[in-house]
Amino acid sequence: MRKSGRLLAAGVCWACAQFWPHLSVADELLLGVIADLSGLGHSYGVSIVQGAEMAVRDINAAGGVNGRQVKLVVADDASNPARSAIEMRQLIASQVTLIVGGWGSSQVLANMDVAEEAGVPYIVVGATSPMITNLANRWTFRVIPSDSVMAEQLASIVTERLKMTRIAIINDSNAYGAGNRDVFIAALAQLGVVPVAVQSYRTADKEFSAQLANIRAANPDGIAIFGTVPAAPAIMNQARALGIGARFVGTGGLANDALISLAPTASQGAVLMTFFNEEVDEESRLWAERYKKEFANRQEPPRPVLAAWEYRAIRDIAAPCLAASGPDMVTLRDCLAKWKGTLFGVMGAAYFDDMQQLAQPPLVVEVKDGTFRLFRESD
Repeated sequence: MRKSGRLLAAGVCWACAQFWPHLSVADELLLGVIADLSGLGHSYGVSIVQGAEMAVRDINAAGGVNGRQVKLVVADDASNPARSAIEMRQLIASQVTLIVGGWGSSQVLANMDVAEEAGVPYIVVGATSPMITNLANRWTFRVIPSDSVMAEQLASIVTERLKMTRIAIINDSNAYGAGNRDVFIAALAQLGVVPVAVQSYRTADKEFSAQLANIRAANPDGIAIFGTVPAAPAIMNQARALGIGARFVGTGGLANDALISLAPTASQGAVLMTFFNEEVDEESRLWAERYKKEFANRQEPPRPVLAAWEYRAIRDIAAPCLAASGPDMVTLRDCLAKWKGTLFGVMGAAYFDDMQQLAQPPLVVEVKDGTFRLFRESD
């Protein structure tokens, strides 16, 4: 038996989450969600919570999990790694059975250790650092592709399909941006390409003229941006204002509808890796229509990319395992590790590999006509 750890809110100890995960309310099953609702990543975090709300409504309307209604417990980490670890401890103290969420690699790398120590399954839907999934993990899973996959695929796309030869890079200096940059540069090297310029910025920066001046001097035909909203659209707008006409490319952090709303002209033609697109199949289209309608009147406009993953992770992966595992947390964890199946919006079968990373085919989109369209071989 593990040491109980220090007492947390309401006098609940960490060890209780391991041995008494279902005792909070007899007819409710508590599901935790952790995301940024008030920091720089709030547009992503709101989508995660909306996806969770939609999934729980659908599950409960269908009778719940083994007759028990699912209740969300939501934690806001404000894109702050230290706060994220604290919020994760408080989620576990509330005796959630499972946690689905997490946005930002720096935050997830801080909070996943808490879940691992407590022995609570954690499905990550919004962070892509390769360090998140590894053979040492026992309780952490991830459903979106890692940077190591997306950045390698992007290198192939820009050189082979887009025929770019002079590629510049500008990246957030955080774990997400630096991780993408390093994998991308290594993948380009394998293809015989060396970036003509590499620049970085801090997440909260708003002015990028110095970095962009260096990039303009390098005369690139493509600019890889490894970052997120709101910095990424600002970089695009400022680049165009400086007369830089190179095509933008990037990984999943840019695939946020806010990119288009904040840089409606500058983002056009950008080619990006993504996690979800409603053009993949009919079920994706119908789900996206329903999602947008349900959340149309919220303060934040509905953005389906991460909402779709939160929804699928809860409804199609977590809920069946919760129904099959009963009160035993190890059985729940093992069920998740063995999960294989089909998901709307995923082109082919999906399954968790040995590092508990969901394996799946890549998705590539282009910003076209004010929206994200699938980037096809003929484009």
